[in-house]
Amino acid sequence: MLNSLHIENMAVIKNCDINFSPGFTSLTGETGAGKSIIIDSIALLCGSRSDRSVIRTGEDKALVSGFFTDVSADIEELIKNADVPLTDGEAMLTRQLSADGRSVCKINGRQLPLSIYKEIASLLVNIHGQQDNWSLLKESCHLALLDKYASTEKLLSGYKLAYHEYCEKRDELDKIISDSERDREQKDVLEHRLKELSSAKLKAGEEEKLLVERKRLQNAEKIDKQTGLVYRAIKGGDKVNAIYLLDRSITALRALSDVSEEYSALAERLENAKYEIEDVADCTTAVSGGFDGDPSQLLTDLESRLFKLDALKKKYRKDTPELIELLEETKLRLANLENSDGDIDLAKKELATAKSKCVKLADELSEMRKRSATDLSERICSELAFLDMPNVRFVVCVENNARELSPEGTDVVRFMLAGASGEPPRPLSKIASGGELSRVMLAVKSVFAEADEVATVIYDEVDAGVSGKTARKIGIKLKNTAKRSQVFCVTHSAQIASLSDTHLVVYKQLDGELYSTSVRELNTSERVEELSRILGGINITEAQRKAAIDLLDPKNDNL
Repeated sequence: MLNSLHIENMAVIKNCDINFSPGFTSLTGETGAGKSIIIDSIALLCGSRSDRSVIRTGEDKALVSGFFTDVSADIEELIKNADVPLTDGEAMLTRQLSADGRSVCKINGRQLPLSIYKEIASLLVNIHGQQDNWSLLKESCHLALLDKYASTEKLLSGYKLAYHEYCEKRDELDKIISDSERDREQKDVLEHRLKELSSAKLKAGEEEKLLVERKRLQNAEKIDKQTGLVYRAIKGGDKVNAIYLLDRSITALRALSDVSEEYSALAERLENAKYEIEDVADCTTAVSGGFDGDPSQLLTDLESRLFKLDALKKKYRKDTPELIELLEETKLRLANLENSDGDIDLAKKELATAKSKCVKLADELSEMRKRSATDLSERICSELAFLDMPNVRFVVCVENNARELSPEGTDVVRFMLAGASGEPPRPLSKIASGGELSRVMLAVKSVFAEADEVATVIYDEVDAGVSGKTARKIGIKLKNTAKRSQVFCVTHSAQIASLSDTHLVVYKQLDGELYSTSVRELNTSERVEELSRILGGINITEAQRKAAIDLLDPKNDNL
């Protein structure tokens, strides 16, 4: 439960501390006193969107902190999983908003990301305001509400996994069919491309080798002439050549070997040089020609090959390696085209299996929802009867469309109202007035209260559009709800406020040049005056005080 609340610099609130008690607490006060700021502050504490415009004029930050006791075991575990220290089930939540727009969230002094903080805070406090009434009119919310009541989490989770698999299989089939249709339309093009690229007998690195060979063929005559000259100078000729001269030199040096070892060394060096020069002559011979045929014809054939490769590169706008990849891709597409019928049949079978699984789980969901819808309708009708709407039938309509799988199943859920016996149910938006909608919302929330398991529930102006006996019954309903949860209610109704276990009044007073809102708990005599003010006009009469005293007496309602 929320034990205490501290607010600083929120709109008209400069500094305010409020202590709360278990049971049913009402908050009343003059229009404009700041009741909505109290609720907005609690909403900010619980992780609602921050807006720096709420910071009090002249201040650079606003702060709200709430001290919670008797935190449930489930929430304790969630807090500990967030690496937050927790002792004796007590949690201090703090939310600070700076003028620069930054927001800081802390639990027990440990700063947390807003998403984690909000998840924890939403389990501690549940706020129901006028916007919740209008959310009842949105059919998009009805399925989620029914699922919450029916506790479909486990089954729905299994269905969503199956639905995800179904969507993957459906997309896979669509792709196979699309690719097949595309390739069938281009079959002639693919076959021509395959024939053209295959006949080219493309090889990696071939073009580079051809360019080298073309240069050699273009210089065939020059190569023969110059290499011939080199060979003849080294080894050719009838008598005199480089090798002949080297041999004579080596012989001469060796003849002097007995004179000095230096000549032997020189002879050995010269002999090594001779072997290297002789090898150059032999290699020159090897590269001097070696053409398999007429160089001119060979060059013509080579140019023809390069022209063909160049034409393919220009046609497909790809280099040779990319043309080789295109050839393999074309082979694969034609092969897939041959097997596409079999692939489509297999994909259809897999899709049918996935859909069958989805439909089975969706049918189970639908049956679970229909059973719960009947029970929920009856319980809400019972609540509405107590709230002076005995002839109104609340119907949770579950329509199943097995052909239309969706992420939530095959059901469309609508909350409907029938205004009188025999009248067909109609959507809430078509029939509910403001007062009716407030009571319907309270009836729905009352039924859901047990499932919510939230320790603190806040109702903001749940009495909108109602008064008298009906308002009194709303107060009784809130008081009964407070037996399970701590309940706060901001109200303008004396019939409701008089039933609260604790009555807080919100008031505004001048603090320097600015007004400031404060909150205090009323004793019995003060409650009489406050209830009289709500009941009366400008001046409070004794009759109004007597009516207030009667409202405070539980015996008058057989409570």
